[in-house]
Amino acid sequence: MNISLDSRPSCAAARWVSARIASRSNVILSALLVLATSVALAPAAKADSYTFSFSGGGLSASGVIDVSSATVPGVPGAYQVTGISGSFSDSNLGLSNVAITGLQTTGLPTNITPPGQPYAGSFVPPGSQADGYGFSWDNLFYPAGDSPAVCPPPGPGDPNPPYPFGGGLLDIYGLLFNVQGGYNVDVWSNGVLPGLGLSYGAGDSLNGKVLSTYGEPFAGTSVNFTASPVPEPGSLLLLGTGMVGLVGTLRRKLMA
Repeated sequence: MNISLDSRPSCAAARWVSARIASRSNVILSALLVLATSVALAPAAKADSYTFSFSGGGLSASGVIDVSSATVPGVPGAYQVTGISGSFSDSNLGLSNVAITGLQTTGLPTNITPPGQPYAGSFVPPGSQADGYGFSWDNLFYPAGDSPAVCPPPGPGDPNPPYPFGGGLLDIYGLLFNVQGGYNVDVWSNGVLPGLGLSYGAGDSLNGKVLSTYGEPFAGTSVNFTASPVPEPGSLLLLGTGMVGLVGTLRRKLMA
């Protein structure tokens, strides 16, 4: 077959084609590398563990809470705390970095006021002062920071007004845990209060007697409570590292 030399690309054209191919390859490889890195470093969408800390009024604690992956029926946005570890201090009592020995467990809320009724979503706390720990508690955690107002209306003869405030990673009943020495510690959210904003409180007790508290509702004070998800490497990390390997393979093939 006779092929005209004029039909072949010139050296300049050939270099231009090669440059275009290399440029497109570099763009593709760069995009894949960015995607792989993002996936590899991204935390899991729903973590089962959270690092936490709080401090205020001489009370402080830090550690990790374990949270069930199942939502709590009837309580919007709530997940049950199933475990806790870390340390606690109360300078008022001379306690410094004593070990958190575990969660004071309780059941899930029952008899929740159904939607469409006044105080919908409210319930009596499953753990109460009558159990001998000094505080009420429910051990519920709200990852979105949107805890509802869970206090039911006051009963007949109760002089206290309704408590309509919600908001925060915990609710007004809070999280109760045990520390070395037989102490019990409760940390809770007061919700978003008029003139104060989002407020948290904490307190400790021994043998049912409340010893120290800080951030009680309407006291004008608040402990600083934070919680952040613990990243889970799992499948996301495997996917990310696999994509990084794929990028390397493609680069070698294109450069060959």
